[in-house]
Amino acid sequence: MAAAPLELMAKARAGEAEALGELCALYRNYLRMVVRTGLGPRLRERVELSDVVQEALVEVVRQFPQFTGQNEAALVGWLRRLVGQKLADLGRYHSRVKRSSGGTPIPLDAPYDQGGVRADPEGGGQGGRLLDMLALSQTSPSEAASRRELVVLLADALTELPTSEAEVLWLYHAEGLSFESIGERLGLSRKSVRGIWARGLKTVKRTLEGPPGGSLRYDDGTPT
Repeated sequence: MAAAPLELMAKARAGEAEALGELCALYRNYLRMVVRTGLGPRLRERVELSDVVQEALVEVVRQFPQFTGQNEAALVGWLRRLVGQKLADLGRYHSRVKRSSGGTPIPLDAPYDQGGVRADPEGGGQGGRLLDMLALSQTSPSEAASRRELVVLLADALTELPTSEAEVLWLYHAEGLSFESIGERLGLSRKSVRGIWARGLKTVKRTLEGPPGGSLRYDDGTPT
């Protein structure tokens, strides 16, 4: 059975490199989700998502001795801020590169909000709605969700979906595209996209609820 986050944090603080590696692996999906949400359209043209995630993980290892939090919520917040710094550095770097070539400077994306999601004024996305796609109520959370940060569990659940379902959920809920727009991008009909969305949403809901009888409640807000 995999070690719990707090156990890994304690071992990593004690200097166990293997524990720090496991901790990075545990939050890799979350880091990927935050990076993807934070990359604006201009940066997406210039950097690879996987490269940014890898650079963020390198920073996690390098800066972990400075982390003083005592729970997963503190760790998640620290990771989010670290990614924000990385994306801001990338934005400034590519702005300088663009200016030196005589083109129009690349504007930095809007700053992170309290939820850790960047606004994307050019793309019209709704990154802050990623969790809203389930309208989750944590008044009576499942046992798993009560022990872990829900956004981390969501990142893992999205990663486990078939690629098409994960992509449709992301485009609809994180980037704010309509079913019609998603269909045009993926070469599918609106009806097909909506079916993929419904399957993915159902799977994520089931994953977050845990075993049968899990108590996380949700309203899927099914669009017409």
